[in-house]
Amino acid sequence: MFPASEGQIGGAPTDRITLKRTHQAIVVGAGVAGLAAAIRLAAKGHRVRLFEAAEEPGGKLRERREKGYRFDLGPSLFTWPQLVQELDDFARVNRPELELPAPFAFETLDRSTHYFWEDGKSMVAWSDRHAFIQSAKEAFGSEADALESHIRHSGQSFEATRQIFLEQSLHEWRGSGKSAWRAVLPFVHRLPWLGTLHRWNKRRLKEPHLVQLFDRYATYNGSDPHRAPAMLHVIPHLEHGLGTHFPKGGMHGITRHLTALAEALGVEIQCNAPVARIAHESGKIKGVTLEKAPGEIIPADLVISNSDVHPTYRKLLADLPAPEKILRQERSTSGVIFYWGVQGEHPKLHLHNILFSNDYRKEFEAIRKTDAPGDDPTVYINISSKVQPTDAPDGCENWFVMVNVGANPDRVEDLIPEIRRRVLAKIERTLGTDIAPLIASEFTLTPKGLQDRTSSWRGALYGASSNSTLAAFLRHRNRSTLLKGLYFCGGSVHPGGGIPLCLLSARIATELTDSYS
Repeated sequence: MFPASEGQIGGAPTDRITLKRTHQAIVVGAGVAGLAAAIRLAAKGHRVRLFEAAEEPGGKLRERREKGYRFDLGPSLFTWPQLVQELDDFARVNRPELELPAPFAFETLDRSTHYFWEDGKSMVAWSDRHAFIQSAKEAFGSEADALESHIRHSGQSFEATRQIFLEQSLHEWRGSGKSAWRAVLPFVHRLPWLGTLHRWNKRRLKEPHLVQLFDRYATYNGSDPHRAPAMLHVIPHLEHGLGTHFPKGGMHGITRHLTALAEALGVEIQCNAPVARIAHESGKIKGVTLEKAPGEIIPADLVISNSDVHPTYRKLLADLPAPEKILRQERSTSGVIFYWGVQGEHPKLHLHNILFSNDYRKEFEAIRKTDAPGDDPTVYINISSKVQPTDAPDGCENWFVMVNVGANPDRVEDLIPEIRRRVLAKIERTLGTDIAPLIASEFTLTPKGLQDRTSSWRGALYGASSNSTLAAFLRHRNRSTLLKGLYFCGGSVHPGGGIPLCLLSARIATELTDSYS
């Protein structure tokens, strides 16, 4: 997943681009990948229009305010901020004549997550590696000795493989391909090519609490650690090697910054403008038609779809043969998120908090069989007011409370009351606090809401799951083999879901457009 030194962690050059020809480009969908793709195309000098079905940009990365509380609706963990900074640099290098927004602002945190178990164990995952390891030793004794080696190996694996699996297309060779494979050769014998993430963590860490802590990184792309490949061992490096951060204005600050940067570069963003069809003729892109004007083709040389690949093929490209094997892949998990305005301050908790189930394997089996996490769910609590106090009234906190569920909108919808009851019971058992009477404001986001609001098929948070060894190679490619001028970015295509991978998908897709003529 992922070589460049840490000083060059963004990984992409910011040399000025020399265009052979300026194209009319259209981006479908203003999620974080669509905004990033539009920025890159406009910075290269193309004329760019971006069409979004919702009333505002952002996709999953939006916000809502209610009764004095502010909530980020979607992703809540921010890592690898250099990928956003890279967009700023790319725009400034290539369009120095423009007045662009101030550089992206964020703060680096002193910790990533507070972890809790029902047996009374708890620990803080400090950003400083030595402090993190000491915290684990205080919680679990000498059994935590293997932790330092495990974290270091995660970073080495990330650096050895990221150019291959994250920063280039896996489906076609480019100039950097051979050098990327040469870079991995010295470390190839130490990479966890076989087995599951759980098996890898159990063999190296042994201590059950730490095994569960590192198993949870499979959920970063909506997968089951007992089935997902051990190569997901690289993911912890994003937190424990590159750090955890908080954008100015919260996670929605990313959307605001990318929107402002795109508009300053001349991108025309149209919201409430769902695309009906991607138009083509004789194997070549012609443009798009909008639902409000289905008979009119808006011309384009290039189209980048940031829409989930399932609706892209079933709706926007319904007249073309679809990649059925890819569309039939197992979906990632979805989530049920309770947004609670909570009275009082809760000092045990910080920005990111995990309350672990007593039996992780049983929880994932329940999700696979019933789409619900069972009677003992793992609960994630994000409280942005811990870092940005204005997100809640004085003396109160804004709780984003999430559990993993199956990507089955209709079935999960009927389970929401029971899931809510079990989440409240889990919080009370683990933290010793009955939260229910303290909830002053509440709304809920379900798989159906995710599907309706973001067109994510079945409400899956990350497109296809990674519950197989070859999952990375089975994700949809970034350039169409059927239509010249059609490209793909976003969480349902290579390299995967989550903010960093979506930003990388935009980079890969737009780099592929450089060869268009």
